[in-house]
Amino acid sequence: MKSIILKATGGLIATLLSLWLGGFILFSVYTLTTSPADANEKTDAIVVLTGGNYRIQTGLDLLAKGAAPKLLITGVHEKVTVEDILKNWKSEQPPPNCCISLGHKALTTYDNADEAKEWIEKNGIASIRLVTSDYHMARALIEFRRSIPGLKTVPHPVEEKDYGFTDWTFWQLAFSEYHKILFRLLRLSLQME
Repeated sequence: MKSIILKATGGLIATLLSLWLGGFILFSVYTLTTSPADANEKTDAIVVLTGGNYRIQTGLDLLAKGAAPKLLITGVHEKVTVEDILKNWKSEQPPPNCCISLGHKALTTYDNADEAKEWIEKNGIASIRLVTSDYHMARALIEFRRSIPGLKTVPHPVEEKDYGFTDWTFWQLAFSEYHKILFRLLRLSLQME
């Protein structure tokens, strides 16, 4: 009897480990291969989540190219202004001259979605282009779909150019983000809001 329980336990652990490893591999492949969806599709607004390299630059570039008429950057430090952000913009195009909003409340991805929801509802927005890092996009989409389920969201993942497949930094970020997603999905499935 004891050996049957041990075998069953061992089989369960092996199955769970296989699912965990398979999920991590799929997530890593997704992160390495994801690209902006419908790059030419216009939306009502662009929403940028702070926290990674090139995110704000990408959002400003999209606004300047006319991908949307409005831009929200959520999770900005309370002392940062639009002028501060535009000073750091690197482009041959002239900087956007209007329609940039900053959200100063968000500290987490969960908060980003809720902060964006307030702005989206206030501005009557039905579609957004969501800009965040490639490794962060999956979790950002989970939170935006939780907070604003009817919103059309076009993912615009930003490739982190500072690391690659062979760089240890990529694997650290992927490992951490994968577990954050698993934890978040578990909380949502248990409705632990």
